[in-house]
Amino acid sequence: MALPAKVHEQIAQIERHLSAVPAGEQPPSKAMRTRVQRWQEHLHAAAEAIRAADTLIEQLAEQPDGSEREELLALVRSERAQAFAVMQRLNPDQAWFWKAEWQAGEREVDRNVAAGNLIHFASDEEFNAALDALDAEAVQEAEGTDAG
Repeated sequence: MALPAKVHEQIAQIERHLSAVPAGEQPPSKAMRTRVQRWQEHLHAAAEAIRAADTLIEQLAEQPDGSEREELLALVRSERAQAFAVMQRLNPDQAWFWKAEWQAGEREVDRNVAAGNLIHFASDEEFNAALDALDAEAVQEAEGTDAG
């Protein structure tokens, strides 16, 4: 029975994963695990507050103009800013993800996925060919813009 050609490569990958773990590595203390769990819960709470505020801001933006709407928008934006400040404090390396602009893009992607606006590629090669075609199209558009 012939083994798949990539078996040796896959074994090497397993060995690389294992070599990344120091031989004497021990689990963190129970107190540290509790602190990490509490930190994760706080991150989750801040994330939920940001998502809820963003949803409410979108809903309010669809309402007719008026002083009550503007007051509510200001209040919700203030709450969102507080939640974002918490996120920045708790997880500064990932805070960019929770910026309003990034979250708007995430909601747009979610709407596209829900609507079935997806493209599936049968292989990496097909995906890379599609990216190359987009790159070529962008170059052509840029050259056309520069010439005009």
